[in-house]
Amino acid sequence: MNFIDKEIENYCIKKSSGPSSLCEEIQNYTFDNEHWSVMLTGKLEASILGFFLRITDAKRVLEFGTYTGYSALAMAENLPEDGEVVTLERDPRIQNIAKGFWERSPHGTKIKPLRGEGLELLDKIEGLFDFIFIDADKINYQKYLDFSLQKLNPRGMIAIDNTLWSGKVISDNQEESTIAIRKLNDGLAKREDLYCSLLPIRDGIFLIQKKEDLL
Repeated sequence: MNFIDKEIENYCIKKSSGPSSLCEEIQNYTFDNEHWSVMLTGKLEASILGFFLRITDAKRVLEFGTYTGYSALAMAENLPEDGEVVTLERDPRIQNIAKGFWERSPHGTKIKPLRGEGLELLDKIEGLFDFIFIDADKINYQKYLDFSLQKLNPRGMIAIDNTLWSGKVISDNQEESTIAIRKLNDGLAKREDLYCSLLPIRDGIFLIQKKEDLL
């Protein structure tokens, strides 16, 4: 779903700092070969994620949903040398594709992939994180968020992707994924302990911080 004119979006992309040429190669591969290429993060969102990592001085990142590895690499490129991206993916084929690209990057060593169903991997995730990016199966978004709030460092940030779901959240669409995202958005709007901002960028990015950490 496009919220602004495509020419304006492309202008913004051209004027923004962006990920590496290897990320662009991942993008091109994904568009040419993967059925669900619409799931790719993309240049503008990658630039925004990189900005968030830099302004929060993030060192550890947790990502729910690797896909072809674009967003994991884009985030790793904006972490210090001792930074780490822990990324979860359930599809072994797609994870191996991502690894193949990461191995060609000097930042690839910062990425720690975990394979399996997201909820089944939670017990394997150790320590706290400065930034958490949720972009996996939409039905379990609330469970990922609940877990992420427990794993967030003070002043850390959570970003949840696809929270406008092509505009379906404001329609009468009753698909299971739409209902899950709508409930998530409604619940976050009522949380007085969290500072939340839903941005109409690409398919919607919900940003979350704990208010107690901002004082």
